Amino acid sequence: MGFDPRGKLNSFLVSSAGFLLDGYDLSVISFAILFLQKEMSLTTFQEGLVNSASLIGMIFGSLLFGVLSDKLGRKRLMGIDLIIFTVFALTSALSLNFIEIFVSRIMLGVGIGGDYPVSSSMMAEFSPSKSRGKYLVGAVSMYWIGTLLSALVNLSFLPLGEYFWRFSFAFGSILAIPVILARLRLAESPRWLISKGKLTGEGIPTVEEENKGVKGITDLFNGKIFPVVLLASSIWFLFDVASYGIGLYYPAIFKQFAFPSNYEVIYATMVIAIGALIGYVFAELAVDSLGRRATLLSGLGLMALLLGIGGVIKITGVYLLPYFAIFVAMEQWAGAVTLFYPTEIFPTPIRSSAQGFATAFSRFGAVLGVVFFPTMTKVIGLSSSLIVFSITSAIAFAISLYFVRETKKMELEKIAIGLRKGQVKS
Repeated sequence: MGFDPRGKLNSFLVSSAGFLLDGYDLSVISFAILFLQKEMSLTTFQEGLVNSASLIGMIFGSLLFGVLSDKLGRKRLMGIDLIIFTVFALTSALSLNFIEIFVSRIMLGVGIGGDYPVSSSMMAEFSPSKSRGKYLVGAVSMYWIGTLLSALVNLSFLPLGEYFWRFSFAFGSILAIPVILARLRLAESPRWLISKGKLTGEGIPTVEEENKGVKGITDLFNGKIFPVVLLASSIWFLFDVASYGIGLYYPAIFKQFAFPSNYEVIYATMVIAIGALIGYVFAELAVDSLGRRATLLSGLGLMALLLGIGGVIKITGVYLLPYFAIFVAMEQWAGAVTLFYPTEIFPTPIRSSAQGFATAFSRFGAVLGVVFFPTMTKVIGLSSSLIVFSITSAIAFAISLYFVRETKKMELEKIAIGLRKGQVKS
């Protein structure tokens, strides 16, 4: 596209705030579950369900909001999804039993899930092609800023006693309010306007160029497009099995195998978040220079290698902290690309729907990892569980090696597959 939309920095900050809230929410529950388990007499399986409840809600939210975003526009939905988050973050804080917190967190997940396709599509469509990767990776990195913030909030409220988690949950609800207000002033995506014939001019793609012969969601299941949807979704699915399977249990792992003190667990979680952010700094440098393909393959390959090594040498104790800090740094190389790649390879009329489908599919992998990780570690141990996750990462690497094509510094309308072209341009 021949224009650089004014206010793209504002769009970046306001759009990426949804990822910050996601990181905050999932990290808050991963520490709170250590106390909820006793307070609500949760079984191991119920613990997994509570930990994964927002991920389950994301499946429904991403599908629904992805489709609505393509029909109604990005801007209209960017406040609604976070209103849902705000309401149910508060009801989570007031929950008294398993059913109440499980349902609250499922509904909270609907809001978070809805934000993924809407915000990531908005980011891709506002970003200039030469540095689009930098903007998209930066947006995803906000997840770990949310994680770091959750640790600081938990640290502040922990002296209040065993019910501190209620204040941490409520703080998340308050955190979303200024983001909602800022989104009311956000401009509509120019590419969505172009796709609907509402924005024309010199240097701007035509409706036909933007839409690539695709008219709506039914084209998502076309014989040429749907296999690409499945491959992109499968890579993200396999990545999430390991990423969330381990990621939502860092506090529990540190508590059981390394640090007995709750404060030490929080500090360890902060180190993990800092490790992830360092990984994102290098990913930002790589994604527009080395490219998407090299960044993704490096991340998935090192994930498989590190998890395999950790499983074979049976790493435990305080060594888990530097081990997971290094792992999470490299994990982000893969995590960022798996998340935003669908927004680059699908045309505007189905971009958000495709991203919603891919998000939903990936959350199935996340739920599998989160629900079964506690049981798996009890049955086969932590080391063998790491090897299982190493295998899933290796499979994701193999699929990516076959499927992923380079998209760096290319205009979206030149990348996107349509009904007239069955593959991504290299």
